Amino acid sequence: MPYDYKKLLSYRIIKTEVYIKRTLLQLITSLGYDITFEQWTVLAILNNHPGLIQSELADISAKEKTNITRILDVLQKNGYIERTRSLQDRRSIAIQLSSKGQQVVTALLPRIEKANEAFRDGIDEADFKVFLSVLDKIGKLEI
Repeated sequence: MPYDYKKLLSYRIIKTEVYIKRTLLQLITSLGYDITFEQWTVLAILNNHPGLIQSELADISAKEKTNITRILDVLQKNGYIERTRSLQDRRSIAIQLSSKGQQVVTALLPRIEKANEAFRDGIDEADFKVFLSVLDKIGKLEI
C-alpha cells in the first residue's frame, strides 16, 4: 500500500509556503520590481531594523549565513542596500536600506499587506491566533 505523503505536516507546510511565495513573487514582478521573495523579506526586515549586522539578519530571517551573503550581494549590486562599518563593533558591517531600497519597501508594503490579508480570508481571528500558536510550537521542536 502506498504511503500517503499528503498527511505529512512538512508536505502541507511546504506546499503552502510555495503557494505564498509564488503569489507574492508574481505580485512583486507584476509591479515591475526585479527582486525575489527572499530579497523582499530581507528588505522588509531591514526596514524595521536598520543597521543590523549580517549574523543578526540571518537569525531574524531564519536563513543560512551563506544565503544571506548572496542575497545582500545582489541587493547591494542593484542599489537597494548599503553596507557600512558598525558603530558598535568596527569589525562588523551594518546593513541598511538605501533610498532606492526604502522606495521599494514603501511602494510594495501596502500591496504585500493586502495579499497577506487575502491569504487570511475566511479565517477568523481566534482560529488565526491558534494557527500562529501551533506554528510557533512546531517551529521550536528539536528533532
